[in-house]
This record gives sequence, C-alpha cells and structure tokens, in this order.
Amino acid sequence: MVLVLTGGFLNSCSKSDATLPTISFTQAEGVADSQGEYTMRGHIHSDIRLRKVIITKQGAATPFLTDDSTANNKTEYDFTYLITGITTDTYMIVDIYNQDNGKKTVQFLIHP
Repeated sequence: MVLVLTGGFLNSCSKSDATLPTISFTQAEGVADSQGEYTMRGHIHSDIRLRKVIITKQGAATPFLTDDSTANNKTEYDFTYLITGITTDTYMIVDIYNQDNGKKTVQFLIHP
C-alpha cells in the first residue's frame, strides 16, 4: 500500500505543477530503529525525465544524500534510501529535479 504524503509539499519554482515530479512514500512518516536508522521507500513519477534527487536533514548545510545516478533519466523511479543518525524528530527535505529544471520539494518526518 502506498500512501501519498499530502502535507509539507513546498513548490520552489514557477513551473506548472503538471510538469513537476510527484513523490509518494510507503509510509506517511517513519520511526528509526534502535541504531537511529530508517529506510525511506517510495515512488517518484515525472512526465519529464528526472535529473537527480537530493535529501538533506532539516537545518543541515550539506546534503545527506545526492542521487544523480540511479534516478537520472527515469520517469518512474522506485527508491530506497537508508537514513542514519536519527536521534531526535528529524525532517528530511527531499528535492526532486527533472531534466527541464523543474523542482519539487517535500518533507518527510522520521522519529527516533
């Protein structure tokens, strides 16, 4: 069962919403294991081929993960990203870019 995260969507460009990628997560939010790890899973769809996905822990200056290889050139992309170091409630900022410079930004909450 795939749940679409409906809250926390932030649009960061002026492209038409119809041309921006969409993302769905297998859960609406996550709970890290006792080692502070959580595997974020879901699906990305884009009418325009993808360029990259960048995941940043909220407040961090540098990205936690940049996926510019497995996501690149796909219009349908099932993803699995291991998130580590979760010790407090943490929002992961997911930026999805397509080849036409369209960008969709969403947040995903992980609890310790």
